Amino acid sequence: MKEHTRQKLIDATYEEIYSNGYQGAALSEILKKAGVHKGSMYHYFENKKDMSLVAINEKMDARFFERYGKILELQNGFVDALIAGYKDTTKRDFKRGCPIANIVQEMSNIDEDFNLTMKTVYEKFRANIKNILDKAVEVKEFKPCNTQKLALYISAVLEGAILAAKASGDEQDFLDTIEILEEYLKEFIL
Repeated sequence: MKEHTRQKLIDATYEEIYSNGYQGAALSEILKKAGVHKGSMYHYFENKKDMSLVAINEKMDARFFERYGKILELQNGFVDALIAGYKDTTKRDFKRGCPIANIVQEMSNIDEDFNLTMKTVYEKFRANIKNILDKAVEVKEFKPCNTQKLALYISAVLEGAILAAKASGDEQDFLDTIEILEEYLKEFIL
């Protein structure tokens, strides 16, 4: 029961921040959505900021596992699975944009704890992509290359594509960008 309460707080906090930003996230709304009292929050977290940082870390780790961890469990077809995952827009919210980029843009310059947390999240994001590329190179599906730089490039393209779709309100902007990324990556496929 205790872990269930903690998870409800994590989920509600993440959704509130994703929808309204950290500064716009109302603690009263988080508690209401989680269905718990403030005392329950203080049992698990020191304050809203602590709860928010934990929520961001845990929810992003779960998203990364869902999106990238499963690809790493494959025996082959790593880059194809990566691109197929990017083309699947059912798990994206182009109205709200990228949860990582949103927090970086809002909080990194004004709070060192958020800055450090988001740097770590971005490092994990790029490391997941790099690990997939490394596996593709290892099984000789992909030409040897600087996978660290390529992972940075892919993450930058992905973030830009999400922002373009958010700004235009047109999911096709995202898909068009991913199509060009796919064409580029095909040059490396053996």
